[in-house]
Amino acid sequence: MFGRRLVLSSGLLSLALLAACGSDGDDDDNLPPQATNYSLQILHTNDHHSHLDGSAYDLQLGNAMARVQMGGFSRLAGVIDRLRTPDTLVLNSGELNGTLYFSLFKGEPDFKLFNALGLDAYQLGNHEFDEGEAVLRGLVDIATFPILGANVKPTSRSPLYGAPIKPYVIREMNGQKVGVIGILKVEKTVNSSMVTDAVEFTEEISTVRENVAELAAQGINKIVVLSHLGYDGDIALGQQVDDIDVVIGGDTHELLDSTGELAAMGLEVDGAYPTVVSAPDGKPVYIAQAWEMAHGLGVLNVEFDPQGNVLVAEGSIVLPLDKPFLEANAQGEFVAVSAGREAEIAALIDTSQTLTLQEPDPAVEAILAPYAKELEDFRQQTLGSVAQTLPFDRIPAAFAAGSTPTGSYAAYYVADAFLKYMPRADIAIQNAGGVRTQFLQGPFSVADAYTMLPFSNTVATVTLRGDGVIAVLEDAAQYALTSGSTGAFPYASHLRFDVYKSQPRGSRIQGVEVKDRTTGTWGPIDKNANYRVVTNSFTALGKDGYDTFAQAIAADPGVHEDSSVAYAVPLVEYFQKHLPGNELPVLDPAEYSLKSVVD
Repeated sequence: MFGRRLVLSSGLLSLALLAACGSDGDDDDNLPPQATNYSLQILHTNDHHSHLDGSAYDLQLGNAMARVQMGGFSRLAGVIDRLRTPDTLVLNSGELNGTLYFSLFKGEPDFKLFNALGLDAYQLGNHEFDEGEAVLRGLVDIATFPILGANVKPTSRSPLYGAPIKPYVIREMNGQKVGVIGILKVEKTVNSSMVTDAVEFTEEISTVRENVAELAAQGINKIVVLSHLGYDGDIALGQQVDDIDVVIGGDTHELLDSTGELAAMGLEVDGAYPTVVSAPDGKPVYIAQAWEMAHGLGVLNVEFDPQGNVLVAEGSIVLPLDKPFLEANAQGEFVAVSAGREAEIAALIDTSQTLTLQEPDPAVEAILAPYAKELEDFRQQTLGSVAQTLPFDRIPAAFAAGSTPTGSYAAYYVADAFLKYMPRADIAIQNAGGVRTQFLQGPFSVADAYTMLPFSNTVATVTLRGDGVIAVLEDAAQYALTSGSTGAFPYASHLRFDVYKSQPRGSRIQGVEVKDRTTGTWGPIDKNANYRVVTNSFTALGKDGYDTFAQAIAADPGVHEDSSVAYAVPLVEYFQKHLPGNELPVLDPAEYSLKSVVD
């Protein structure tokens, strides 16, 4: 059902029928390509963060929740294979790092999969630089597809110097030329990755404008920007640059939908698919993202007139689902659904615009097999269990003091694991984006811990005065709420505070309290006292906008100590040593880092 609907959507079908009704017998097939309308299909993914396998996900399907197998590149490959036509672009907006696949293999299986998919273009994300430029150069050399980054300018001091990173690629399909320009967000890449000053960057908007002009000078009137600027950045780009038709975005993990189906499944929708803005010349620009973690595939159908103007652009994200379908029983255990319920779910999928039933693709599975085999030892050891699935929103929604808190409970628990591991520390601070998966109800394994905390970070401490601790929280809130890097938002253990999101910097974090590790009592933070703060090595270096940490270390290197303990080790020991019954409990709001949030 979904394939026919997406390949020729209702709007495009109407145009085709109108054209047929208006025909006087002339054969449009005899016209040159540039004299006819042109239908382009764009299949796209973004922010997969090395989630190559599918994952379990809880969705509201009909009147009840069901746990399904969803996404992963093996299933996405099957959908791509079914939908791909000679007039299809397959694009990826970038972003590696997030699972054991990257921790162990540093992007190699990702790029081998993309080779097999035959990507038409891949835009570098900021996390492609997480292991340094030499590792990224190795990946670029593996690729058999075009890698884009119009504003990425390696100097001769960088291993990336001379690498085939292109500003744009031109695809010719059935006599029609489509230009695809790649662009990367500079601030986030510099502040939130391990890129060095041996790579220079040019400003985003002006760089796109220059490359649009270059393509237009070649007579190309259909232009797609493959962006890693984030949703707000894509909107700003579309509003400031003429002659862009479509922006396929990434970085901010937006779930876009215009069908209404995804919200009904319990998913939080961030905007319309596609989102439409007006360029300076008044023409529409169509913006799309495809969520995150290889959960789904964006499918955008675009109809151009002979002058390259967009007549229609519509589509949706498609989530490939697979069996088994599970549900929680009275004891909270997940068991197979009944035959009747399975038939009901299958019928819902069959009539959905956004769901499809998809088995793994054997060819992709074969590429992953040797890598997956090496992961098996990590997947075997169960550490404990999670009492209930926990909220996982980087930026907390508003809630009043005393009501159910919002935000990333996962980031709070990771901070608490850090603090338990470092008994001489006073408080812990963890950036939301450093935690890559949520805690799902059920068993929790070593592999889950490493998937949740996959980066090559270590556990570090920085000693700050109380006013410095407040400054760190303000730094992080400022960066998270204004730069588009939502992963910077701070969560903490033995530290709690009120958040006022609309206040200016310096007033967003109020009512800061510290819990004394000896007495267990809460009290106002002492701005003049010293606190030993445990965090991860990434934020300790001032990345993700945590400038106060970096400034304190620059002023006195003695305040900083790197334990060399791998990022996930404290979480593993948290389950083994610090949780009664090895079970992550239901959250105690009195211990949570956020006391209240005001928009």
